Amino acid sequence: MAFLNYEYKMKIKYSKPVDKCYFTIKSIPANDFRQRNISYKISIDPLVPYSEGVDSFGNLQIIGSEPKSHLEFEFIIKGLVETYQVSVQGGVNTSKIGMYKYPYGKCIPGEKISEFVDELSVTLDEINDEKEKCIFIMNRLYERMQYEKGSTEIETTAEKAFSNGKGVCQDYAHIYISLLRAFSIPARYVCGLIVGEGQSHAWVEAVCDGSFAAFDPTHNREITDEYIKLGVGRDATDCAINRGVMWGGGVQTQEIECVVNKYY
Repeated sequence: MAFLNYEYKMKIKYSKPVDKCYFTIKSIPANDFRQRNISYKISIDPLVPYSEGVDSFGNLQIIGSEPKSHLEFEFIIKGLVETYQVSVQGGVNTSKIGMYKYPYGKCIPGEKISEFVDELSVTLDEINDEKEKCIFIMNRLYERMQYEKGSTEIETTAEKAFSNGKGVCQDYAHIYISLLRAFSIPARYVCGLIVGEGQSHAWVEAVCDGSFAAFDPTHNREITDEYIKLGVGRDATDCAINRGVMWGGGVQTQEIECVVNKYY
């Protein structure tokens, strides 16, 4: 068990005034089997009213709008989360995991991933335990990929990143999900924060013997108490921290700062 004190700051600058905008921000840690949200404080500039709600995946979200012209938008959330070192979440409702069983969005396998699936099948046919299968696939993926910042973009698919053999945490998660689903293991994308990272992080939760187990393919390990989960979905699009619609704005640049400290 640990306590993680975090601060996430996002600042967007526009080359031209934004006439008005509608935004959705998914950055509030939920209470689940790995964590307890103790407290949080939200700050938005320009100062606008907002509401809190839950999306169809169970993610907590902030919804608001800015009807006045502006050149910058800043969002800050600070909070404290208690995290637990547990291996699985028991009692998964199997009637609600159908959306995580099949190829979707950025996790649709192409030729290269399909070839890798065939390669993995030779050994996986001899492994009966689902969690062991997940670990084996993660290990092999880690051997095949190289972490390289700037090598991919937010719209890069699992197939494209795997074909190039390099990517960032979003790409590792998308590829891993594609592989797990190819072996009939339901898997979902997780967006969150981790101790030691300067931005958000991504990992995967997979259903193993009726329970969710969490894996970080970027670091080739199971999740520890140094992770804060913010949202889940079929791929990164479902749980993007910031999404919105705006009128005007021209070219925009985004700055993200994230600090997560751990103490017992």
